[in-house]
Amino acid sequence: MDIDLLEALPLADQWTFVRGRIVETSVELDAALRGLHAQLRGLDSVEALLSAPVNWTQAVDQCRTMTACAAVDESAIRAAIGKALDEAAIAYERRNRYMHDLLTADLADELLPDPTLIDKRNEYYLLRLSSKQNSATVTHVVLDDAIGTVNALVAAMWKVRAARGYLAGQTTWRTALLGELEGDWHGTATWTYGGSDDD
Repeated sequence: MDIDLLEALPLADQWTFVRGRIVETSVELDAALRGLHAQLRGLDSVEALLSAPVNWTQAVDQCRTMTACAAVDESAIRAAIGKALDEAAIAYERRNRYMHDLLTADLADELLPDPTLIDKRNEYYLLRLSSKQNSATVTHVVLDDAIGTVNALVAAMWKVRAARGYLAGQTTWRTALLGELEGDWHGTATWTYGGSDDD
């Protein structure tokens, strides 16, 4: 759906659609991370992608460890892969606030938890679950923040794909890996690269 069409929907429907995009793009980022994990092991098959750790943090940590040992000649490439993993982790943490915390318009009909953990402003807020003690207690959100999360997930997905593609010998991914990448609502990305024209 085009972003202009989204804005024409009632607010509750906009939230439903945007949360769906967050789910969809986070699954795509997870798949991209599994692809990088497999590539760092020298593998390229569905089975290799499925054998990556289910836990996101473990998969990222293993990718960091394997990147340090990967046969990469340039320190800039190794640093760019590390940066791609950092950006993916940040985007995924933003995603977690929507997936593991409660985003809701109205708790009036629900059994309310400890009132010190909730707040409400403009009908939307994130409520920390008891298992997420390292998260901010309450984060106010607006639709633009949620759309920004989609864009961050898309950018991270393409950066991780660029890392995998480059490691697989497809050097056309080099400029995306080393450049500044910006994701958009539709799942595509653009990037700028200020390096050599030979790259």
